[in-house]
Amino acid sequence: MDIPNNLAQLRKEQHLTQEQMAEKLRMSKNGYAKLERGESKITIEHLQNIANTFNIDVVELLKSDKDVALLIGDNNQNCVNRNYSSQQEIEKLKLIIAHKDEMLVQKDKEIALLRRLLDQ
Repeated sequence: MDIPNNLAQLRKEQHLTQEQMAEKLRMSKNGYAKLERGESKITIEHLQNIANTFNIDVVELLKSDKDVALLIGDNNQNCVNRNYSSQQEIEKLKLIIAHKDEMLVQKDKEIALLRRLLDQ
């Protein structure tokens, strides 16, 4: 995961200076520059604000050619990197989607049962 490089690349694609980005994010120029250099922890709030500024999903900021990094917020909402292989992450997401699908089927069954009970 290379959030600092992703930030710099997106900013440059939008023809923005670090100072302009800092203004949009309501932070100091030095503070934003540290994010791009990877010298400062990036909070989930910063990630969301940056994604909103670029009108993209937070996931776009996390893209990498190498591993997928999961972000786990601690009590201070700082991001902690936990690196997993892309294939492991894909399998995990497939399981989550399968579980969601099962829950939706169950919900539909419950709604149908409630409708039958109401019609009686």
